Amino acid sequence: MRYDFAVIGMGKVGSAMTTLLRQAGHCPLWVVSSKPDGGSLPRYPHVPPEPQGVQVVFLAVPDHAIAGTAEHIAELWKESCKGLVFYHLSGLYTSGLLDPLAGYGGETGSLHPLQSIIEESLAQESIRDAFFVFEGTPQAHAAADDLISSLSSNLLSLSGEDKVVYHTAAVIASNYLVAIVSQASDLMETVGLEMKHLIPLIKGTLRNLEARGKGALTGPVQRGDWKTVHAHVEALEEKFPDVLPSYRALGQYTARIASRPWSEPPDSGRKLLDPDDLKTRIASLKARGMKTVFTNGCFDILHEGHVAYLQEARALGDALVVGLNSDASVRRLKGAERPINTESSRASILAALSCVDYLCIFSEETPYRLISEILPDVLVKGGDWEPDSIVGADIVKACGGEVLSLAFKSGHSTSGLIEKIRTL
Repeated sequence: MRYDFAVIGMGKVGSAMTTLLRQAGHCPLWVVSSKPDGGSLPRYPHVPPEPQGVQVVFLAVPDHAIAGTAEHIAELWKESCKGLVFYHLSGLYTSGLLDPLAGYGGETGSLHPLQSIIEESLAQESIRDAFFVFEGTPQAHAAADDLISSLSSNLLSLSGEDKVVYHTAAVIASNYLVAIVSQASDLMETVGLEMKHLIPLIKGTLRNLEARGKGALTGPVQRGDWKTVHAHVEALEEKFPDVLPSYRALGQYTARIASRPWSEPPDSGRKLLDPDDLKTRIASLKARGMKTVFTNGCFDILHEGHVAYLQEARALGDALVVGLNSDASVRRLKGAERPINTESSRASILAALSCVDYLCIFSEETPYRLISEILPDVLVKGGDWEPDSIVGADIVKACGGEVLSLAFKSGHSTSGLIEKIRTL
């Protein structure tokens, strides 16, 4: 069956769908676009006041505009929506966004090309090779089956409740693949090679995936070669600490696929560093354009206010370094009865927080010397501190960094907790 259709939104996907469906024998009656080049098709800047004979309407607009566009069409066309088929092209959202049209008798569906499209010139070829994923009413499904079959493509069906997981998988396979290859390329560039040198390897891996699925797995984890894995981890810890978390997470997942227990070097993931090691780690991060954040404190009895403060500090950059007062330093500042917990205990608890990347214990009353050695990009302190009065502010500002004061969460303090315990 051939359809008369319209497309609202002539971006990469909308334009490609218009051309492909036209080539397949369907008839585009009009499009809505802000682009001046109308070609041979009637082109409107806004949705026309009536359907003008179309049977199918594609809402090829950004995800955030789908619901509003559907409401606008419903207000304009009202009962004229009855019997027409409406699709949006979002991978995430269900046909529920088109409910205003369904309320006037329209048949609705989400129809998503499972493909990565970045250039309009390549969009047609990409879409032609893609699977299309449908969710919606039976009548909309029947029309989608006709349309996609005419493109010699394949139509898959999902329930609405499965779309979020489906879209997550698509993002991992597309966007995150680019991120992983980018990480590999960053490492390659440090030894004088480029991304193009990885492309044959990536293509070969894709061919293996197509032929064998998860059975295409190779490499040290698949072989159980933990000596090699340990060498990787140690190299990343020293030179690419920002890459290590993803290497570790992917390694653990790979071990599950290979039915092997994950193994790391005994000291892997160590956050508590001496000043020299910390200086080296920070230098590695800075060399890769990463922003480091520094804060300090006693953190004697860790409470909700501390955690909220540290999470806020971590959000200011790519790595959070915590300078921790030693036991002797705390006693000089707060008296002989403090700290309640030893520096080792306090460091272990802080290290368990995902928002804390590195720790360093200092014995002076202030972290001024430590700050001067690592030169963080952002210096933060909590409470009522004025930025200019924060220890180390002069150092950080002289290097072009930021100094910020973050408010503690009210109702939480270590001293308050100690007094409460004493009264029990």
